[in-house]
Amino acid sequence: MYLIPRDNVVFSVLGEDIKEIYFTSAYKSGYPEVDRAKALLYEVENPRGAVVFVHGTGNRNFSHLQYYPRKLSENGYVTIMPVLPYHFERLPSGDTVSSAFLKGSSSAMEKKFYQAAIDVMTCVDYLEGRGFEKIHIMGYSFGGMISTIAMALDKRLDRGILIVTGGNFEFITWHSIATRVIRLKYEEDESCNPEKCHKIHRTFDETARNFGGVGELEKLPSCFRYDASLFANMINGEKVLMFTALFDPFIPRKSSDDLWHRLGKHKRYKLLSGHMTAHVFYRRYILKKSLAFLNT
Repeated sequence: MYLIPRDNVVFSVLGEDIKEIYFTSAYKSGYPEVDRAKALLYEVENPRGAVVFVHGTGNRNFSHLQYYPRKLSENGYVTIMPVLPYHFERLPSGDTVSSAFLKGSSSAMEKKFYQAAIDVMTCVDYLEGRGFEKIHIMGYSFGGMISTIAMALDKRLDRGILIVTGGNFEFITWHSIATRVIRLKYEEDESCNPEKCHKIHRTFDETARNFGGVGELEKLPSCFRYDASLFANMINGEKVLMFTALFDPFIPRKSSDDLWHRLGKHKRYKLLSGHMTAHVFYRRYILKKSLAFLNT
């Protein structure tokens, strides 16, 4: 699952300004295009630390979110930005749908989250191989969910910054604009509905409170296994900074609150914005607060 061996991963580095790092994903999806992983590397002289920045789903906002790794590097942090599976050149051959990461059943989603988290931890391997001891993680939207899982599983990650993200897939599946493709799939094959989902999630709160690690995943429902809120109690919440958009149609407020509560209700900033307008209107604010958090 999440902790498959990554010892034999080989990195190829190309470019001069913003470098491109290529490696074969340790998790095999069955699609060669998906398994050829790529990350952008923002270098800096005399770095004070390193950051993994994880973007959200869909292709439209990738270039806008490059603002964060660029600015982090300008402020002394070498930053690596992996391209998530099922995005850009990591799409299966013939697939051009920008929502490819969210397509399919819960078991298919589970595998995509496995691969995404494993690729993020492989980027941590790369940074550690470069000699970095202080490595942090920053994630936007669904990238924040993946960041939460990676931070829970990889103790080399020191601090986490989670921007307009959340947990508890009961809220996300049935109340987010982003997951419409999931709801359509469930309607077509009648594999799930709000009532069935709610029944399954009756045990989620207790399960998340008592979750002890990946060894317990096999006995859990598939949709629990990639839920950021499940992994929250494995993280020191004092080392997490959250930003919540108050008018977010993609990450429901209940979802953001759920993750924040399970992380211990530590530092959080509330933004008077929607999902992407959080970046449009508050990117400098987010950066300023994030740098202050990392520098302490």
